[in-house]
Amino acid sequence: MEINVHELSDKQLDELALKIRKGIQKDREYEKKQFKKRAFHNARLLMSNYHKLKAHSEAVEEHVEEVQGTFWEHKWLNLDLLMQNKAKSVKLMKHVDICLEAYKEICLSTGKPEDKRKWRIINKKFIERPLLNDDKLAEQLHVDRSTISRNCKEALEDLSVVLFGIDMINDW
Repeated sequence: MEINVHELSDKQLDELALKIRKGIQKDREYEKKQFKKRAFHNARLLMSNYHKLKAHSEAVEEHVEEVQGTFWEHKWLNLDLLMQNKAKSVKLMKHVDICLEAYKEICLSTGKPEDKRKWRIINKKFIERPLLNDDKLAEQLHVDRSTISRNCKEALEDLSVVLFGIDMINDW
């Protein structure tokens, strides 16, 4: 049964518009929630693979310098697609390093012990070698392992905002 819009009353049209608006709003909220989950997950993956990605990035930069002006740069042997993908990795790691430095400054400038601890956890768990597990961090920072786990989660959420921007803030 097909209904013509002109056959609906103003009240029915208002109800229909309200249902459509609520449906769109619900979809947007769901998408925003999914984005935040992915961003947190991606921040964790970036940090977990920091040294591997950093090594890859450095190798790509060296390779690009070696290839410039050589036989391999000839138009018939151009590896543009491969190099574009590798260039994305280099660019991403530069962004990550800038964001890590910014996050470090934020944590160390607040004067709050928990913020300093969050930075130390990120640094010791993902960046500075030798990498420490939660038990070693708890022992070194004189806190419970659950505090390390909670602070690490909070730090990764904070870092997600620094890495991915405004979409990570709840009330926007």
